[in-house]
Amino acid sequence: MNLRFLFSKTKEEEKLLTIYKEYQWFIDNNFPIILPKFYAEIYRKNKNNKKLFEKELNTELNKIYNKNDYRLRSEKVKSNWRKIEQTFFNALDDFVFNVRDKYICYVSFYGPEGQFKYPDTVNLRISDTKDIEEANEIIAHELIHLLIYSKAKKLGLDYKQTEGIVDLFLTETKLKAIFPRYGLQSVAIHDEKLFRKIK
Repeated sequence: MNLRFLFSKTKEEEKLLTIYKEYQWFIDNNFPIILPKFYAEIYRKNKNNKKLFEKELNTELNKIYNKNDYRLRSEKVKSNWRKIEQTFFNALDDFVFNVRDKYICYVSFYGPEGQFKYPDTVNLRISDTKDIEEANEIIAHELIHLLIYSKAKKLGLDYKQTEGIVDLFLTETKLKAIFPRYGLQSVAIHDEKLFRKIK
């Protein structure tokens, strides 16, 4: 198994455009995300015009995007993940998962800490030192989402139930030894019966 770390200005722009669609949800749910300083203003001005929003976003992002900053942070995160990658996947040997040979991790300075896109993509925020220090936990969390995706969908689990299952994987299995400081999410529903059905 291998996680490939990638970044580009195009991917960063795509990430910020995806947030455009979900922005109001993030605000309404007081969900912690990090965005460029210009984001709220161009969103306010172009809330109902995605094309104009995209044009202004591109202009502003061109002013601040620094490939070298992304490269340096990405290398640090990659180096830290490589130290535990094999141990992480070995800890899941007790479970019946369809583990892929390769996964992709797009690193970004913006958005929530982590997100996933089934079947093989993790999005990881690396905007500051704290993000970089917690990156292994976030990557593991999002990979668990990918691994349980089909089973969770089949069981009809909602967002809170799914988050609870992921939390339990990281606190009630061999993964606990790798992530001893992992904290349960307050938004999640931690249901042992559902957890047994997934694993």
